[in-house]
Amino acid sequence: MIKRLLLSLALLPCLSFAGPGHDHGHDEGPTVTDPNSPQRNPDGSVFLPKQTQRFMRLRTVVSEYQVLPRSLVLYGRIVAGSNAGSKVQALQAGRLSIPNEFLPIVGNRVEKGQLLAKITLAQDAQENTLQEAEIADLREQLKLAQMEKERLAKLTGAVAQRKIDAATSKVSGLRARIRALGKGAKGKTDNVYAQTSGIVTGSYASNGQAVQAGDLLLELIDPAKLQVEAVTFDPSLPSNIDQAGFSIGTQRIALRYQGRSPQLRQQALPLRFAIPFVADDDESVEEKAERLGLVAGLPVQITVQTREKIKGVAVPAKSLVRNSSNQTTVWVKLAPEHYESRVVRFQPLDAEHVSITDGLNDGERVVIHAANLLNQIR
Repeated sequence: MIKRLLLSLALLPCLSFAGPGHDHGHDEGPTVTDPNSPQRNPDGSVFLPKQTQRFMRLRTVVSEYQVLPRSLVLYGRIVAGSNAGSKVQALQAGRLSIPNEFLPIVGNRVEKGQLLAKITLAQDAQENTLQEAEIADLREQLKLAQMEKERLAKLTGAVAQRKIDAATSKVSGLRARIRALGKGAKGKTDNVYAQTSGIVTGSYASNGQAVQAGDLLLELIDPAKLQVEAVTFDPSLPSNIDQAGFSIGTQRIALRYQGRSPQLRQQALPLRFAIPFVADDDESVEEKAERLGLVAGLPVQITVQTREKIKGVAVPAKSLVRNSSNQTTVWVKLAPEHYESRVVRFQPLDAEHVSITDGLNDGERVVIHAANLLNQIR
C-alpha cells in the first residue's frame, strides 16, 4: 500500500509557484497619480494648481508689442580714470617719519591735503663738509662786506648813494646764503601730503624707512570717480548710443557715454563711460560709491541702447528659460491652471529686461516670476 502511494505521487506533475513579485498570473493595476498635483502633460504643457501657483509666487504680465530701442551687450571693466587714481611718492631721498607712527592702511580713507609723512633729507659726510666750508667762506666775505658798508656810510655825501646801496644789498645777500646753507647742513625736512581724496589701495612704507626719490608710498583710488571701459567691433556704434547701464547684484547703475579712442586696440574700438553719481539727503557721492562696492578691474556687462527702434514685447530677463533642446523659451498662461512653453527670439533691452521680437502674440499672459521653477516640473 505504501509502495503504491509513493508511485502515484511520483507520477503527479510537479507544481511550481512563483515567488513574490514574479507571479504573472495576477498583474497589478497601473499606479494612480494625484490628478491635482503639478505635472507635465504629454504635449509638453504643464498643469499647475492654483495652490501651487500661490506657493511659487508665480506672476504673469499681458504681452503687448511696442516700439523699443534696439540694444546690444558690450563687455568691459571698471577702470580708474586719470582723476580717480593717485600715487603718493617720495620726491627726495631721506628717512621717512610718520606723524601717527604708521601710514594709512588698505581701506582707510585719505582726504586731499592730509599730512601723510615727513622725509628728513639724506646727506653724506662729504656733502656736509663742503657745506660747512662754504659757510665759513661766506662768513669771511660777510665780514669784509660789513666793513665796506661801514666805511661807505661814513663817506655819505662824498660817494654816490648807489655804492652805499650796493654794499648794503651785498651784506643782506650773504646773510641769506649763510642761513640757507645752515639749514641744509642740519638736515632739511620735506612734508608729504595727499594730492587727492580717496581710499588706500596699497601701502608700501613704514616709519623710519629709508626711501629714495620716486619710491611709491601709497596708492589711492576715489570710488566716486571710477569709469567703465568697453570695446566694440562696430565703428558706427559710438555715434548711435542713446543710453547705457549695467547691474551689480540687484542694483542697476546708469552710465554716461564720454567718448571713444581714435585708435583700435586689438582690432576693437575702446569706449569710455562715466558713472554719474548724484548725492541725496541720505547719502553723499562718496558713501553711495562705497556702498555699491565698485572696484577697479571688475568685469561688467554693459547694455547699450541705440537710437534705432524695433518692435517687441518688454519682459524681465529672468522670464527666459531653456527647454530640453536648449532653445530659449517663455511660459504662457493658456488657462487658469494650464501653461505652455513658447520658443521666442529676443534682444537685450537694458540691464534687467529683454525685448521679445518673435514667438508671442498680443494679449497673451507671459510668466515673469518663478519661470525657472515652472520649467522644472516633470
